[in-house]
Amino acid sequence: MFNLFKLNIIYIFALTMTMLLFNLKSSMANTKKGNATKIILAQANQTIQGRSGGSTDSHGCGFVANRPNYEMNLEQEIDYMRLTVQAAGGQPTLLVLGPNSEDSFCVLGDEVSGLKPEISGVWEAGYYRIYVGDRIGERHQFTLSISTDN
Repeated sequence: MFNLFKLNIIYIFALTMTMLLFNLKSSMANTKKGNATKIILAQANQTIQGRSGGSTDSHGCGFVANRPNYEMNLEQEIDYMRLTVQAAGGQPTLLVLGPNSEDSFCVLGDEVSGLKPEISGVWEAGYYRIYVGDRIGERHQFTLSISTDN
């Protein structure tokens, strides 16, 4: 059990470091296009509420809904952005699918994070799909916080 915990921490660290390696600039755009929201710096600190979990097995990041809980299209690269999930129960997960086909980032809530999955770093321009899942498929109210404050 302890080894699995250590592997989860290493995995989270590796994913965060991957995001940090992107060479990004600061700036965001604001418009709506379909379900994708483009954020600007003035309103980048926002919260989205919904229900976690779902019936689709993400194969490593818990169970998620068939459609993303949130979508965003960043027209320009961003120096720093943080996504944090706080759920009213269960074992929340955060799955971010980025603009490139190999961009898949999974963060599992654990005791160290206070069951609040979080990913931060630099973000390249492009379209992102964000899923708030649950390790065992339970459904709970959640708040997804998006911040560009360091």
